[in-house]
Amino acid sequence: MNVTKRQKRRIRNLVCIQYSIVKMLLVIAGFELLGRGLSLMQGTQSATQEIEGEVIWSEETKTEENPLIVCVDAGHGGKDNGSDYKGRYEKDDNLKLAQAVAAYLADKNVKVVMTRSDDTFLRLSERCGIANQSGADYMLSLHRNDGEGNGVETWISASGSEETDALANHIMEALDTAGIQRNRGVKKGTQTGESSNYYINVHSDMPSCIVEMGFINDASDNQLFDEKLDAYAAAIGDAVLATAKTYRADKVTDGNGQGTGEAGSGTGDGQSADGTGNGTGDGQNLDGTGNGTGDGQSAAGGNAAVQTIALDGLDTTVQSWGLGSHTDADNRPNDAVSAQQKYGDYHALFIGENTKTIYLTFDEGYEYGYTESILDTLKEKGVHAVFFVTEPYAKAEPALVQRMIDEGHVVGNHSVTHPSAGIPSLTVEQQQEEVMGNHQYIKDTFGYEMNLFRYPAGKFSEQSLAVVNNCGYESVFWSFAYLDYDVDNQPDQAESLQKMKNKMHPGAIYLLHAESATNAAVLGDLIDAAQTQGYSFGTL
Repeated sequence: MNVTKRQKRRIRNLVCIQYSIVKMLLVIAGFELLGRGLSLMQGTQSATQEIEGEVIWSEETKTEENPLIVCVDAGHGGKDNGSDYKGRYEKDDNLKLAQAVAAYLADKNVKVVMTRSDDTFLRLSERCGIANQSGADYMLSLHRNDGEGNGVETWISASGSEETDALANHIMEALDTAGIQRNRGVKKGTQTGESSNYYINVHSDMPSCIVEMGFINDASDNQLFDEKLDAYAAAIGDAVLATAKTYRADKVTDGNGQGTGEAGSGTGDGQSADGTGNGTGDGQNLDGTGNGTGDGQSAAGGNAAVQTIALDGLDTTVQSWGLGSHTDADNRPNDAVSAQQKYGDYHALFIGENTKTIYLTFDEGYEYGYTESILDTLKEKGVHAVFFVTEPYAKAEPALVQRMIDEGHVVGNHSVTHPSAGIPSLTVEQQQEEVMGNHQYIKDTFGYEMNLFRYPAGKFSEQSLAVVNNCGYESVFWSFAYLDYDVDNQPDQAESLQKMKNKMHPGAIYLLHAESATNAAVLGDLIDAAQTQGYSFGTL
């Protein structure tokens, strides 16, 4: 058959078109096969198969309408090494344990939210924010201890719920069964007592627990940590599930929450927390912890559980604390509220919570004969206060300091020498000595552990806040003060009382000088006026 050139061209074009179509279809099919292959690969992965930011799911959990959510917090991170021992950093151990716990829980159909999954620095406020925003059912903050002692302990809020208590006890029981060197028990509050709580435990909206997984400076604890990491992770995970099975049964699928089945087991001699081995750099009072360099870590005295802060890079600019005239709708000074938000993570207090509680604080540098009258009035009214004393004052007036202690007041630290240029004008070592020198004197002389510090002249810096925190102290400023300290030019009593009443506000921290005759004279009337308005008095 004869084929014309035109027909040949038409046939060739048709073949080219068909070839292009087939080629396109093959490409599309290739992409589909690749996608299916990736899905298949993902489907064969284990518990941590999908990570979206810091959220870890198991494939089964994605189908759950109301999954159990657990926030796992690996303490420290980034520039904050936490405690360290012979090149071993707490932040690394915390992350290893957190990842193991997360993997175990995800494999049990639990949605896990990790505050960090790598070597990242986070403030405690950010960690709590992650937990709260995720709607987590439980918060676990994982740490290593440090200091004299060994074994494992957990910390919960002194005012925690029954569920919180159950969570901590389940964890200790499960870890005991898994095999730990010593069960140090469940502890409440902080090392200084149950009147305060670690940051994580008080700022989490859900039951939370700090787990101190052995002492990083104890060889046996480290060996157990390394050898039993997976067993410890499973024990913690099972403890969470056991708690949820009792209190959140609708979120626990069949087969979970079995726990260890060995509640109450252990060696018998390690069930109680005896308080030895307080640690240095493992608490939760404050954001961002130590850098492992030792700066301030050995200075913590009796408050050794405080979480230390790395000093490198912190602002050393000297600031003088003072208040402007602007207030919010509750009469709370705007400057104090802003400072609390800015520096609160350094364990600093500029103003209390927005409740009708007032805190009376007195600075004691020299005695002018009015402290006894102030103590008499406080005793008569049944009110307690905080007295910030310098070391020279304590040496000169031991009977008054002893009376403060005996009558239930809080004695705070106002430094050794009260440097007029302020604590930040000194070297880090000198700042530590100003705090810990007075601390040691009060401890040795009166057997009393101080944990509140007031800056001489109200001068501070970001670095000094960290230094004071690292010494195991909370920095206390004020939201009310007036010119009461000039003993030769005392303000009018009526005008002063009216000023105190006009400035009254929820969470007020009153700075008063005990050398003031005016303060001694009007104190009783101030207390009466505050109580008439429905205020109560606290001691920070």
